[in-house]
Amino acid sequence: MLILGIAGSPRRNGNTEILLDEALASARQAGAEVEKIVLSTLNIAPCRGCGYCEKKGECIIKDDMQGIYEKIAAADAMIFASPNYFYHVSAYAKAAIDRSQALWARNHILKDPRFRQGKKGYFISVAATKGARLFKGSIWTMQYFFEAVGFKMAGRLLVRGVDGKGEILKEQQYLEAARKLGEEAAGK
Repeated sequence: MLILGIAGSPRRNGNTEILLDEALASARQAGAEVEKIVLSTLNIAPCRGCGYCEKKGECIIKDDMQGIYEKIAAADAMIFASPNYFYHVSAYAKAAIDRSQALWARNHILKDPRFRQGKKGYFISVAATKGARLFKGSIWTMQYFFEAVGFKMAGRLLVRGVDGKGEILKEQQYLEAARKLGEEAAGK
């Protein structure tokens, strides 16, 4: 079983990435193969909305997103982690999601079996504030993204009120929740 972790934070080793790392480590201990992609280290241009991908499931833009497409196709489960910026996912995360229109085409137009529905998708997000609807936009986006690329939202870990880099390390309940999420993704 391959679990793909996607880190959508521009801040390396921050709270969101720490939780993702805990989840992936737990999945690995449960016997899964894991791979992590850090979006902020890659060259990913925004979607042009040109419709090119709808013909062959390929994007006209040739950048680092090309390799991500194949990793998503190969994954049995995905853990996507993004901090919450202005009640939404980060710009890095949103660019990768928007560019996944090519995978939507492979799934829904070309019927590529690698994008079978039902693979498990998990979402981790950390926010500095505590608003009542803080994660609403992110949750909708992640549900639609997962569905577009053949996954089903199977769980999420949403953390409010944690801001300073590394502060999440003081919150054992969230570290444990991330570990449990990783075990669940691995089928344990």
